[in-house]
Amino acid sequence: NGFWLLNLSSIIFIGALGRNRTYGPQIRNLMLYPTELQAHCLLYLVLLMHKIHLMKKDANEYLFNEAVKYLGKYPATRKKIKEYLQKKIKNKKTYTRAIFPEGIDKEEMIEGIVGRLDELKIINEDHFIESMFHYYQQSLFSIRKIKNKLFQKGFDSKVIDEFINQKFHENPELEIEILKQYIVKKKISGLE
Repeated sequence: NGFWLLNLSSIIFIGALGRNRTYGPQIRNLMLYPTELQAHCLLYLVLLMHKIHLMKKDANEYLFNEAVKYLGKYPATRKKIKEYLQKKIKNKKTYTRAIFPEGIDKEEMIEGIVGRLDELKIINEDHFIESMFHYYQQSLFSIRKIKNKLFQKGFDSKVIDEFINQKFHENPELEIEILKQYIVKKKISGLE
């Protein structure tokens, strides 16, 4: 900050150091005019760099906001959010918008952000797995295919197995019902 302010004050009060521009009124000579423009460009550049430095956010806050934006568009699991945040950290644009403290463990930062999202109940895996299961059930997928699809969505295999077992406990004939609906659908489409 001090460096930018020192350069800024020296340009404003002294003029462009090392250039032909002088402080105060002068007759514009065509040979000096481009150099004078360079001094204005340098002043603008210094002001712009100072403004950009002030606009940067803390990395933790920036990544949390990005995760919330992502979850606003797409429902996701903890695993998918971690993958998304890891991609964000690898992206060069993130470093222009956020300030990362030196020596910080980025994986630990991601874990903290996901934990905070979980505490605030922004990530709701129970509701998400329920809605995805219902969607796949309506699509007449077999239980094995539903398990694979849920795993691809980022759910832990233990969570999937527990959820499927719960569904079978509620309705032991679940797979047979799906199969009957599938057969009826294929017969109707075969008649057309």
